[in-house]
Amino acid sequence: MDFSRIKQIWAGLDTRSQLTLVGGIAGVLVTFYLLYGFATKPSYTTLATGLQPAQTGQAEQTLAAAGIAYRVGTGGTELDVPAGQVSQARIALAAKGVLTSGQNSFQSFNSSSLGTTDFQQQVQYQQALQQQIAQTVEQIQGVNSATVELVIPQDSLFSDSQSKATAAVLVNGGSSVSTSAIAGIAHLVSSSVKGLDPNDVSITDETGALLWPTSTSGGGGTSADSKLRAQSLYASQLSAEVNALLDSTLGPNKALARVQTDLNVDQTTLDKVTYAKKGVPLTQQTQTESLKSQGGAGAALPAGATANTGTIGSYAGSSGGSGASNYKNTTSSTTFGIDKTIEHSVVAPGSVNKLDVALLVDSSVPAAQVASLKKSVASLVGLTPVRGDTMAVTRLAFAKTSSAPKAAGGPLAALGNPLSLAKDVLLGVAALVFLFLMRRTLSRREKEASVPEPTWLRELESGFSLSELEGTQTMALPPAVDRHDPVHEQIEEIANNSPEVIASQVSQWMKE
Repeated sequence: MDFSRIKQIWAGLDTRSQLTLVGGIAGVLVTFYLLYGFATKPSYTTLATGLQPAQTGQAEQTLAAAGIAYRVGTGGTELDVPAGQVSQARIALAAKGVLTSGQNSFQSFNSSSLGTTDFQQQVQYQQALQQQIAQTVEQIQGVNSATVELVIPQDSLFSDSQSKATAAVLVNGGSSVSTSAIAGIAHLVSSSVKGLDPNDVSITDETGALLWPTSTSGGGGTSADSKLRAQSLYASQLSAEVNALLDSTLGPNKALARVQTDLNVDQTTLDKVTYAKKGVPLTQQTQTESLKSQGGAGAALPAGATANTGTIGSYAGSSGGSGASNYKNTTSSTTFGIDKTIEHSVVAPGSVNKLDVALLVDSSVPAAQVASLKKSVASLVGLTPVRGDTMAVTRLAFAKTSSAPKAAGGPLAALGNPLSLAKDVLLGVAALVFLFLMRRTLSRREKEASVPEPTWLRELESGFSLSELEGTQTMALPPAVDRHDPVHEQIEEIANNSPEVIASQVSQWMKE
């Protein structure tokens, strides 16, 4: 950069032009600063409204400790945070228990009235309990807001006429809450109300879909929708695992797998009785009979009816011989028992009835590698041929993906965020307009004769061209200049102090 040239131009300007130029440069810088500040200024979003002063103070302390910018408006009842930090602000406030939907609902009972009836107290208690349960549910991650409606029956002397307590919960954001969290909400509500069973709690999301009770909670049978949802989730998980294995092994766009499942989502109860193969003696009884006698020999009785129908006495008296009699009889009885095992189990739903796997492989993959992949995929999904599982492998040429950039969004798709683009364009247009106006102003001021031009400078700049000097031989020479002429002294001073001006004039003469 030629600083001498800049210095020369600066010295050639009068004071007014110099001030105008400095003001223009300062204006350009200020305009750029303001536009940059406007473009980078964060956009605030309302985080909470209708706050109490104590809540606003706690929220400010929490956000300041977390390093999150905030802005208080509407007389201290509104809290705003930058749009990109809304989630962080909510997490920070939830972690400290700030802005949890108001104060304790049971504080209304601190001020009691003598004229309040039992019915009014019951209604106030039910409303306070509903609000308190809703505030507790809103603290669960993923729940934006909750509304609780309770049906609390009146106590009765007869248990057979007592009705059951029920509850209905509307959860805003329930579609993004996990199944385990929904079950936790149901048990939380049932534990907060006397005599309320978890299966008597109905939970719905903002779309009206029933989240509780489900088929696995004991509140009803299995529906077709729940079965399809479970099968789709299980098949998607298996397909994702298989595709991840194929991509890491073959590379992208070389193989594709899809899994179709058939699940048994019926909940069954299994009762089983098992007997041992070997008995165990429980009781044992033994009975012994004995008889001893001595007597003479009796005459032998003749065979026939008379001897058979005779009495024992006659038999003993008529018997002959002199031998002794010794009789003994032992009888034993043993009672055996067999071990018996009774099992009562509940079979959880979700067992796999059948798996069907479709595997598509690019024709560029060798056949030997395809066979190895088939074994790996079968082991990954747990393919069981005995159960009826199948796998279909097909080799074909995949469509080649184009390397050209996507044109679906049009030529403006690569420009990024439209808001950011509009800010940049506005900044550039404003700068160009400002520079154009400044240049126009400076050009107009250069043409204006702000200071009268000296006569000596006008005569010096007018001069004579070389052609005029050559064409006019008889031109009368100017009279001799007196050495003490003030004009001559000024010319000498200019030649001494600013020789570049003289050189510029001579150069102009030479060109002409």
